[in-house]
Amino acid sequence: MMTRIVGTGGRLPRNGRGNDARAPRPGVSGGWIARRTGTRGRRVAGPGVGTAAMGAAASREALESAGITAEDVGLILVATTTPDHLTPPTACEIQAELGAFNAACFDIEAGFAGWIYALITADALLKAGTERYALVVGTEKLSTVTDRTDPQTGPLFGDGAGAVLLAADDGGPFSILASSWWADGRLATALVRPAGGAIQPFDQRVLEERSHLLRMEGTRLFRQSVRTMAAQAGIALERAGVALDEVGLVVPHQANHRILEAFAKEMGVTLDAVFINIDRVGNTGSATIPLALHEARHTGRLPEDKPTLLVSFGAGATAGAVVLGAG
Repeated sequence: MMTRIVGTGGRLPRNGRGNDARAPRPGVSGGWIARRTGTRGRRVAGPGVGTAAMGAAASREALESAGITAEDVGLILVATTTPDHLTPPTACEIQAELGAFNAACFDIEAGFAGWIYALITADALLKAGTERYALVVGTEKLSTVTDRTDPQTGPLFGDGAGAVLLAADDGGPFSILASSWWADGRLATALVRPAGGAIQPFDQRVLEERSHLLRMEGTRLFRQSVRTMAAQAGIALERAGVALDEVGLVVPHQANHRILEAFAKEMGVTLDAVFINIDRVGNTGSATIPLALHEARHTGRLPEDKPTLLVSFGAGATAGAVVLGAG
């Protein structure tokens, strides 16, 4: 038995923000942001729209595209670094929104590689025969944890959600052929929200110091992310028995455009073979790959007759790759 993606969905907030509106301080212009990150715009959710609501909307679209009802879903896995609440799990809140009350639900927090981790976990659970269908969701409201005064992080991030419906099946287009995952906790301090957790709970000092917001050492992570994504991609391709020149599309985490360029060079592929939407939606964290996968499918760029490579990197540090094919 194999598993394959039978439905996709995405949700982006209606509100757009161009670079000039996101410039963190004088001297950092919209043009500077575009040159440094490749981002020209991103979507920002309004005050009344949360992570669970965006995830539920993307999940509904994935179910509708597959022709499956919420009652048929046996598992909901949600990757997010920005839950609406520290407890309960966002997956349970999405379950309630969908009415998917036959599903077991839990969240996976593995940085921006969380959705790849969730997909690998769902693949294993479905292959074990526990359930027939699983919703695998990536959803983020990163506008709430981004320090706009920081030029390294402030301009990068946007809000959004993506979801896929994974089915236990006999094979076909978009079957999971192989996967790989990786972590190195020695890099944990390179991308972190220092306060707001159990060791340093929210208080007036945390708010004044803005230490609950995301902080990143971009230079420290750049080469590591490029090399690690390329290495994870190579492992997954080898396990799948797929040569790089057989891959029809590469769908990477949309960290920033310079990382995507360096990753393509490291892999030995042209940028034409890489799906890129960071210029329009920004870095949406755990949602980047399912959102890009959904867009690629609906714009005709997702090939049914060639393998697709998914690859990500995130805080932790974490990384992983999945190869989709005909099975």
